[in-house]
Amino acid sequence: MYRELYASAQKQEPENRWEDTVLAQSSIDAIEEKLLSAGLPVLDSGEVVPAYLSAGEDFASFLEAVRQGKQASRELISIRRSGDLGYRLFTCEDGQLLVYSMVASITGDADPVYEVHSVLDWELTDRGNFYYSIYPQWDKHYVAYTLIRLEEPDKGLWELNRKYISAGGYVGSNLFLTDWTEEDFAALCFNDLWEYLYRYEHGKQFSPDEYAYRAEGHYFEIPAEEFENLILPYFDIDRETLRIYAGYDPEGHTYPWRQMQSNELAYILHCYTMEPEVTSSRTNPDGTLTMTVQVISTDLKTDCLFSHEVTVRPLEQGGFQFVGNRILSQGKQGLPFCQPRLTWPEAG
Repeated sequence: MYRELYASAQKQEPENRWEDTVLAQSSIDAIEEKLLSAGLPVLDSGEVVPAYLSAGEDFASFLEAVRQGKQASRELISIRRSGDLGYRLFTCEDGQLLVYSMVASITGDADPVYEVHSVLDWELTDRGNFYYSIYPQWDKHYVAYTLIRLEEPDKGLWELNRKYISAGGYVGSNLFLTDWTEEDFAALCFNDLWEYLYRYEHGKQFSPDEYAYRAEGHYFEIPAEEFENLILPYFDIDRETLRIYAGYDPEGHTYPWRQMQSNELAYILHCYTMEPEVTSSRTNPDGTLTMTVQVISTDLKTDCLFSHEVTVRPLEQGGFQFVGNRILSQGKQGLPFCQPRLTWPEAG
């Protein structure tokens, strides 16, 4: 049904040469629209919003039948970024929920891959998120749960998510994991924001290969001009105050930045996924914007691992400044590890 659309689609070379060529989102949208117009149960994806099942109400009815132990089944189709076809059939047989799956190559250069798994655990949350697991929880070679959204995401809120929240991060950075305001930046670690804002500005990961490294401190030296030009526009803070908070070295005219190592991610930090979602927003009398963010963890099957409130100041020409952050709630796991990296012990 979509072979011609694939043939004329705009294709992009992946950053990693080992990965497949990917389609532009506009081309994937056209394919999904064609399948949806034919009445097929397709996961509808987007450039900003996460994919969701447009036939979500029907799938929720299926899950209710599963709860009652009835014989029932539902199909689900997804278009992968490569253009390949993903297919899943959920079926309740003798009280057991199973999922049959297949991936078929659009180019025909590989045989379809078929699998069947028992669904070991599943849950449909009040927010319309369907989590299911097909692998034992102790087996860390695989994702713990898979998420299928059954409700259409709010495009306006997800645009706020893309524009503001995606500039920061939750791993090895306390921007969103501690209370701070622009009246007092003492709790905020500017150094750990370096690679997040670099990625946000340049659209690629920062590589420290050409920067000097201080082994005794386990950090790289970022030239002051580069560091300040990147960090200062995002905060209402002067250069001298930033130098006090961020450990400026007047002799070398540099700032320290510590790169996260894989063993630190495994042993010092958390071992579960986090995905922020802006759930509400309000414009304040002073022109700032405050957003409530709930952090989903698919690995932990929860819609709200913790929540926080972020305030930003929109600027002319599309820029903005971070004004403050406040933790609102947290679950039994607590907040992720968020101590400034320069205080971490040497990686083992």
